[in-house]
Amino acid sequence: MWTCSMCGREFKKKNQSHYCRSINSIDEYIVLYSPTEQAKLKELREMIKNIAPNAEEKISWKMPTFVQNGNLVHFAMHQNHIGFYVGASTVKAFENQLAYYTFSKGTIQFPKNEPLPYQLIKEMILFNIEKNRI
Repeated sequence: MWTCSMCGREFKKKNQSHYCRSINSIDEYIVLYSPTEQAKLKELREMIKNIAPNAEEKISWKMPTFVQNGNLVHFAMHQNHIGFYVGASTVKAFENQLAYYTFSKGTIQFPKNEPLPYQLIKEMILFNIEKNRI
């Protein structure tokens, strides 16, 4: 058993990911993780900001979210991967390019120990920007 030092909740797995307090910003979300994980989250955040400079940041579903005429992307740190949530229609449109990754309806898993696929991320975000214009 493991007990979170912040909220006192007990878990079966050591350092199990959870939210023990309200998160109001992406900065608050990022600091919950280890320095290595923080670096990966900051890298992804900067990628998204560079690709979609007009998008607004917020927390939605307890995850970092970028919005521009609707949700563009959510992301979340997990034990072995970063969940990248772009929506079902986007995953379907990029299915052939996602063969290397674990994915399901609306979600892609990027392994934490591998480089983030900038070009793929860029194409999916641009796809969502266009989709949200309609």
